[in-house]
Amino acid sequence: MPGQGIDLKLRMSLREGSVYYFTDRSLTSPEPHYFIVVNADPLRQEVLLLGVCSSKVAEVKARRKDFPGTIVEIAPQKFDVLKKLSIVDCNDLKQVRLTEFNARFARKEVEYFDKDLPSILRNALRKAIHSSKILPDEIKALVAVP
Repeated sequence: MPGQGIDLKLRMSLREGSVYYFTDRSLTSPEPHYFIVVNADPLRQEVLLLGVCSSKVAEVKARRKDFPGTIVEIAPQKFDVLKKLSIVDCNDLKQVRLTEFNARFARKEVEYFDKDLPSILRNALRKAIHSSKILPDEIKALVAVP
């Protein structure tokens, strides 16, 4: 059953809108990034869906200029965990198996913030994800409908 064998601290913190900070080999930058959990119920789903926060706002906007409704800007004034204006490209969610994420969390490779993304921004992410023409329906099915 998903969620069993999961670190207690992770189980207590993992929900839609949870924010984690870690490095991801699939990104072009070797620097750690902020990741936002977008699954509706991540402990019951075996794969975490993570929105990646990028500070390269202009670059992401240019790359997705034909899909403006699928990106979400997040200002530090709206969510102070982020130190600078950031953007999430909801056409490109990272998928991490819950068991793998748990192992990284247990090894302290993942930093957790005791503050969730505000509901207005979680809803904006849901809307952008469901607006994507790139994401498959199976992925969208794991995300709450806005």
